[in-house]
Amino acid sequence: MIYFGIPLRSKAASKDWNKVTMFFNRTLWSVYNQTDPNFKILVACHDLPQLTHEYDNRVEFLQVSSPIPTTKEEMMLDKGHKVHTIGMKVREYGGGFTMMVDADDLQSNRIAAYVNSHQNANGFLSRNGYYYHFGDKFIKKGHKFPNGSSTIVNYSVDDLPDSYYDHMVTSENTNPHIIRKKHGDIPKICGELGRPLENLPFIASIYVRETGDNHSLINKDESRFRVLEQMVMPKLYFSKHPELCKEFSIDWT
Repeated sequence: MIYFGIPLRSKAASKDWNKVTMFFNRTLWSVYNQTDPNFKILVACHDLPQLTHEYDNRVEFLQVSSPIPTTKEEMMLDKGHKVHTIGMKVREYGGGFTMMVDADDLQSNRIAAYVNSHQNANGFLSRNGYYYHFGDKFIKKGHKFPNGSSTIVNYSVDDLPDSYYDHMVTSENTNPHIIRKKHGDIPKICGELGRPLENLPFIASIYVRETGDNHSLINKDESRFRVLEQMVMPKLYFSKHPELCKEFSIDWT
């Protein structure tokens, strides 16, 4: 079993809730279309978004009542609270492979099948990814993909929180549970614990840029390497790569 966790920002904290839900629906649809049906999607949110597709009980919404964020710091706290909520639910289900997904990125339909066929692994990391800028008709491959968007960890029950902390904080490495540490540091932390993550043999995610209003935009700065890389990488047009459209459930070109 693999769990996909999606923290979704609130309507009150969104500049454009319709746009947020549009990107979320694309993300949810891409995750849901796994070739292996043995998965569950856990969405932590304040507000239930209007859905553009029908789903079965493998999609579960976890409504939270934490304070609505108004600042950048509060938004990171809000995201941490929702990740925590997802972690508690995964613990309730007995633990297992968990992939945290930004609410505007797209995921390969091959993830569940690969992970479920490697049950003894500690987890997986995709070091490469595709980049998509909103409005384009193409994607580009990139290296040094953001770890937070491409990490899958096999959590035991003891790895996961059973309740909220007395004082809820952002995802920091001082937190006692791996899922609540800085997401970009989790691969390194797992290695230090003697639980190294394996490389996925395929690109698992499309990193969506310039959506304007989602958790994934918080504290994300383009490195010089990434900017230069994207200038020289070839464009992969959706019209010429139907296999990518199918794999990532791109039906809005």
